[in-house]
Amino acid sequence: MKIIFDLVTSPFTLFKDPLYNYLAMALIGTIAYRIAFWSVGELGLSGKAGSDAHWIIRFIVFVTIWLICCIAIKIVTFIINNWLIVIISGIMLLLVYITKKYAEAHPDCILNRKIF
Repeated sequence: MKIIFDLVTSPFTLFKDPLYNYLAMALIGTIAYRIAFWSVGELGLSGKAGSDAHWIIRFIVFVTIWLICCIAIKIVTFIINNWLIVIISGIMLLLVYITKKYAEAHPDCILNRKIF
């Protein structure tokens, strides 16, 4: 099962820099190993069934953590590349929220009147 795990997970990358990618994959692999080891121990499995369960759980956890990291990196990269748009959008949403709360607190203000 280790050969299949290594074969399937070897093309996964997070960074373009090989050193950062190696460190990130080592960290994700260690976390996945510990979770799988703990899970199989809690299930009380041993032998071939325990080994198979360990590798299946390890693969699922590895892919899940890798996917979460990829999404987080994409979000951070988007925010860094489009920081001005993100700030303007945040300010506009905050103004709409404050205006809505003000209108709810003051029922007779002009914001609650119908336009047409």
